[in-house]
Amino acid sequence: MEIKISVSQKLKILIYPGLHARPGSEFVKYCQQFDSDVEIKVGDKTANGKSLLSLFKIEPKQFSIIDLHITGSDEEELMENLINWKTEAYSSKDDFDNENIEEEELQVFETVDDE
Repeated sequence: MEIKISVSQKLKILIYPGLHARPGSEFVKYCQQFDSDVEIKVGDKTANGKSLLSLFKIEPKQFSIIDLHITGSDEEELMENLINWKTEAYSSKDDFDNENIEEEELQVFETVDDE
């Protein structure tokens, strides 16, 4: 019998508009490369991190604090990779609304310590 280990981390979403559209899709595709299960909580809503539809239902917006819970055989590697993950995105709504500003590669998450 395989023992499943889990890791959890609170993360703040740094990119605008959050894990929506392309960044959300990239997050799901990235998680799908691993064997572990990925659960994301925003407030009292929970989503499967490997399902785009599930992710969109919880609306993880910029500056939201999410609880990321990963269970499986490669959980440590996936958590470490997600904590350091970068993607093409905007840093603010002002940048998003400014047609002269291009997306840039940005850090997606910041770890948050439990108070």
